[in-house]
Amino acid sequence: MSAPNGRKLLLLELNEINWSVIDRLISERGPDFLPNFTRLRREGTVGTPSALERPPLLDPWVTWVSVHTGVSQDVHRARVLEQDADTISATRSWEYAAAAGLTVGVFGSIGAFPPQQLRGFVVPGPFAPGNDTYPPELEPVQRLNRMHTQAHGGARARDSVWSMARAGAGLMRLGLRPKTCLTILAQLVRERVDRGSSWRRVVLQPLVNLDFFAQLYRRVRPDYATWHSNHAAHFMHHYWRAWDDESFATKGPPEERSRFGEAVPLGYQVCDRLIGSFLRLIDDDTVLAICSSMGQQPYRNAAYRDGKVIVRFKDINRFLQLIDAAGIAEVVQTMVPQFNLRVPDSGARALLSQRLTDARRRVGTTISAAFGVEETGEILTVTPLGMPERSDEVSYDIPGMTRVLKFEDAFDMDTPTVKQGMHHPDGLLIVYGRGIPRGVRLADCSNLDLAPPFLSLLGLPQPQLMGGRVLLRLDA
Repeated sequence: MSAPNGRKLLLLELNEINWSVIDRLISERGPDFLPNFTRLRREGTVGTPSALERPPLLDPWVTWVSVHTGVSQDVHRARVLEQDADTISATRSWEYAAAAGLTVGVFGSIGAFPPQQLRGFVVPGPFAPGNDTYPPELEPVQRLNRMHTQAHGGARARDSVWSMARAGAGLMRLGLRPKTCLTILAQLVRERVDRGSSWRRVVLQPLVNLDFFAQLYRRVRPDYATWHSNHAAHFMHHYWRAWDDESFATKGPPEERSRFGEAVPLGYQVCDRLIGSFLRLIDDDTVLAICSSMGQQPYRNAAYRDGKVIVRFKDINRFLQLIDAAGIAEVVQTMVPQFNLRVPDSGARALLSQRLTDARRRVGTTISAAFGVEETGEILTVTPLGMPERSDEVSYDIPGMTRVLKFEDAFDMDTPTVKQGMHHPDGLLIVYGRGIPRGVRLADCSNLDLAPPFLSLLGLPQPQLMGGRVLLRLDA
């Protein structure tokens, strides 16, 4: 039961979506292309919260923590994806709700690992370092999400047909619908006919997760619930130029436009369909909030005029063996191409950090840094740096190695396109439900102005350390 004078709240987190793309799609394709966005802008309260963070901190693993804590990065201290919870020094919105005795459901939100034991359920984000959930019976859901999102070397190959069948039956008991299974099958058939259509697999993950969440939500009916999807952000990062190359110095080749030109529109169309499903899921006592913690824009960088070529590790464990890295207790892939390396010993961590920071990449006659390295607690977040163009003459000089490391020994440039979208501060907010003012556009606001109204809708007081504003209140 919600707090006195409060309502239930369902927060739909659609990572990095923004009004500029929505407005363009509606302008070019008509309101029926995104009917739920069109309807809720008319029937709800909308705004454009702008993230206060700037590069290098303008990342979703920072801005979403700002949204949920209602305090700035210099207070909550989030810096890398799924960093240790004890290094984040602020309380998240679901923790405030749980402390007030409300039932809570968290599904996929950044920073929810390790899952807390509370009245309700917690399924952390797909980049979490483990399969832990609360209650533990939901672990197959998290295992599937992590397998879908991360490249676990050999994990799929080790699954027998029977073990996969058993997992499938278990997932159906957890909510996976036959209709969604048919959608998955249709995608696999499409790929047999058109191998270039595999990029569409990304939209299967939110559809599957909606099934799991819907069953949990109907069973628990939490006072406060969150649900997160990254699919639209993925499409913008990889395929913005394929959809619209007007802002790019180098135009997209015809093959790229033909193959990937519908990715960004499809990503937003799936967002719209998800909104429709969530509208059918809530009752009259529940407010639906839809938001992003920031947005995206076309990728422009003077150092990468033709676009940045993403460099990945072929096998991170093989790479660490090649450079004789010591003291590593855990290796977890996060957002491609990053990895989190847990190194408990401070001396070993400092040595590895220095080696990777001092490593140099040679492309032809050009020498540059090879890796980005970020230290947070016991974690080193390591990112192979991208390149301005593909080359067959790439090698790495890493301190402590007796030989030069050839590119093909440890790395790949296997993304289908160059980087095409980059982060922008402006996000999106929609609030809809009984008592929410209709057709209202909020004045300028920041990502710190979201937690206060969310708590207020739940009937909870605004914590003193939150500097944001309560942007809206329920009509009497």
